[in-house]
Amino acid sequence: MKAGISMYISIYDIGITIVFLIAVTIGIYLIHVIRRILFILDDVKRILNANEMGLKETISLLPTVLENVNQIAASVKETASQANDVMYDVKVEWETLIIYAKAVGQIVRAIFFKGK
Repeated sequence: MKAGISMYISIYDIGITIVFLIAVTIGIYLIHVIRRILFILDDVKRILNANEMGLKETISLLPTVLENVNQIAASVKETASQANDVMYDVKVEWETLIIYAKAVGQIVRAIFFKGK
C-alpha cells in the first residue's frame, strides 16, 4: 500500500477563513469609504479656499443685514398697526355715511312722497 498524505479541514478552520475573508472585505470597503470622504473633504476645502474672500465679506455683512431685517420687521409691524387703524376709521366713517344716507333718504321721502 502506498502511504498518502491525508489532509482534513475542520469546521473551525473554515470558520476562521470565513471570518478572515469578511474582515478583509470590510477593511477594503472602509478604505474605499475613507478615500471617498477624503476626496469630498478635499473638494470642500478647494471650494472654500476659492471663495474665501466672498465668504469673509458675506460673514462680515451679517450683523448689518440682521439689523436691517429687525428694522424692517419693526417697520412692517408699525405699518400693519397703522393700516388696522385706518381700516377701523374707514369702517366707522362708512357706517356714519350710511346712517346719513338713510336719514337723507327718509327726509326726501317725507318731503316729496308725503301724501302717497
